[in-house]
Amino acid sequence: MNSHLTLVLQSLLNHPIVVRQQRRQLLQAFWIIVTVLFLFELYTLQTRSLASIAGAILIAIAALVPAYLWCSGKALGLPIFPLFALTYLWTHAIPLVSNHPKVILYSPQEHLFASVTVAGFLGLATLIWFNFVKTSPPLPPAYRAFNEQSGNKFFLSVLAAGVLFNMYSLGGWFFLDGGLFSLIRSAILGLNVLAVFTLSFNAGVGKYSKRMNRLFFALLALYMMTSAASLLLVGATSIFLIATVAFILGSRRMPVLPIIIVVICLSLLHYGKAEMRAKYWFGSQNRFVQPWEYPGWYAEWVGYSLEYYKNQRASSQSGASPQSEERASFLQRSSVIHILLLAQRKTPTTVPYLQGKTYMILPQLIVPRFLNPNKIRSHEGTYILNIHYDLQTREATFTTTIGWGLLAESYANFGLLGCAGLAIFLGAFYGKATSWSLHTPLISSRSLFSVLLMSCAFQTEWSAGVYFAALFQATMVLVVINFVFMKVYKIKDCLDIKRDNKSLNHSSQEWS
Repeated sequence: MNSHLTLVLQSLLNHPIVVRQQRRQLLQAFWIIVTVLFLFELYTLQTRSLASIAGAILIAIAALVPAYLWCSGKALGLPIFPLFALTYLWTHAIPLVSNHPKVILYSPQEHLFASVTVAGFLGLATLIWFNFVKTSPPLPPAYRAFNEQSGNKFFLSVLAAGVLFNMYSLGGWFFLDGGLFSLIRSAILGLNVLAVFTLSFNAGVGKYSKRMNRLFFALLALYMMTSAASLLLVGATSIFLIATVAFILGSRRMPVLPIIIVVICLSLLHYGKAEMRAKYWFGSQNRFVQPWEYPGWYAEWVGYSLEYYKNQRASSQSGASPQSEERASFLQRSSVIHILLLAQRKTPTTVPYLQGKTYMILPQLIVPRFLNPNKIRSHEGTYILNIHYDLQTREATFTTTIGWGLLAESYANFGLLGCAGLAIFLGAFYGKATSWSLHTPLISSRSLFSVLLMSCAFQTEWSAGVYFAALFQATMVLVVINFVFMKVYKIKDCLDIKRDNKSLNHSSQEWS
């Protein structure tokens, strides 16, 4: 019960005045990041179209406002929606001015219309979300949570299990059928998001001993290494983003050196992954990788990356363009606005609105595959969109997925009305979840659900079906944990324990 004494002070610490004082450093970092972003946009500016530039600025402002509200302490709770809004910087704003090959196919007027759509969506969603988080709600009568010590052990065990599962998958140690394997994989992925966020946050706060910190960071590094060894860097990148956000929230400072090191490593691996995939995915040497083969595996991978870099440098010195198709894809693949531009050009003049067709399949996605072997794929909504707009055939969807994102999907279904409906839904959903988790510790089921939402906010290419399926599966795992491993803590019981000033001061320092 002592570990939950901090609830005595949370009603005070969630007061906007106190929160503003706590987030003063984050607000300074916000303005530094805004300045860097402005300079980066100037550096990547490759258009003379005032409409495109104005559109990019409009989206950037709308994407940054929620982050400002949170960093300034005007918005309380975990920054679920601010992180979601920030993703529109690199998925919608920057591609408008960086000469993206698919974006320049559309006119400046179309750019501006799409920009107004995005900014309007973000503005309406921000307004709805802010109404939920601008004031502190009453204390909940009770909540379910881990005991702090058992919670740390549980999450460390989960992270270790994630490392072993990555090795299992990459090594080909298959003894599970497809449906059961998919279920276990979803459970482990969801649990590892919770584990990494919770452990990173506590490490940032300074709760752990040096031994505990070393153990956690070693497991985190192993998890990222075993995940990246699959030649899919998205998993390692996502888990690193989650860990970084959690650490910043806990410590209120930026871990600059680790960020630089990881970015350099991931960038280096990116430039050699095409050769590795060609050799081991599509070539004659397609095989599984065992844990003892990782050093040689990564050495070969880095060798391809260095060879690519040397070729780029030689091309630059000879006067040829150093940019290759692979490098271009690295800079441009995060864009989603070109899909919105496509939907707005073709709908409804060329193709009709889908009228909610991609949303009608959502109930089918909650049935586990081991109970329904013929269950539709979670990306079925995305495939419907791509086939409807002649981007793919049904056969092509079995080998390639072209991501849409929630906003473009809503426009394809109902036009601007769909975008407004999505804004109202997401603003209310993220706002209510944030408010619901206030006054509960991070190791409570309420806060951990908010962490799951935060992890979904980074997934910029997910359609509603993928989002719903992933969140539902992770939530079901959390529900099981909630009733099996957590116990009920009543606010009244917490308030009755150790009311002396010494205990209160200690708890206050822990939270502040």
